[in-house]
Amino acid sequence: MPNGWHYELLGNLCDCVTKGTTPTTLGKDFTDTGINFIKGESINDDHSFNKTLFAHIDDETDELLKRSRIYVNDIVFTIAGTLGKFALVDSSVIPANTNQAVAIIRTSKIMPAMLYSYFIGEWQVEFYKRNTQQAVQANLSLGTIKDLPILLPDSKGQDHYMQLVTPLMVGMQNNFSEIERLYELQNQLLARLSSSR
Repeated sequence: MPNGWHYELLGNLCDCVTKGTTPTTLGKDFTDTGINFIKGESINDDHSFNKTLFAHIDDETDELLKRSRIYVNDIVFTIAGTLGKFALVDSSVIPANTNQAVAIIRTSKIMPAMLYSYFIGEWQVEFYKRNTQQAVQANLSLGTIKDLPILLPDSKGQDHYMQLVTPLMVGMQNNFSEIERLYELQNQLLARLSSSR
């Protein structure tokens, strides 16, 4: 291990590791519009969001579920059903909330983009695979999420690392935005084509 590098548990690097609740368990219904409600199926394998698959809740339900509100730079990570899909939240997704199948990982102790890049590098895959709880539906506990050992450079090394990966991550986000724009354009063109027949 290089000088100044050390292992740290993910939980020690996080301000918050939590998950949500399905509104119907509180007697609340989903709505047609309102606060975005992110489910596992709305997180794509390429770490982008499929916003067409977002559900929605009203402000009152969001207040009841304020423990699982999602903020910019949170990492959302599926922990039930299809395990291990994840995405970094940007402002286009906010305001948002989530259910119990999605963990929210929030950190200010290292740069969120650095932690996200570790997930992209599949640092977590083997550890979480070994510690998956097998029941009717495979799932990961929040405790297991927190126990992931992360190898960290010293602060100078972290700065250098981010100088290298930030342009790549900006490029990724730009690609996600462009794909979303083209998808919306395709839907508009198809709608016009259908209405002209």
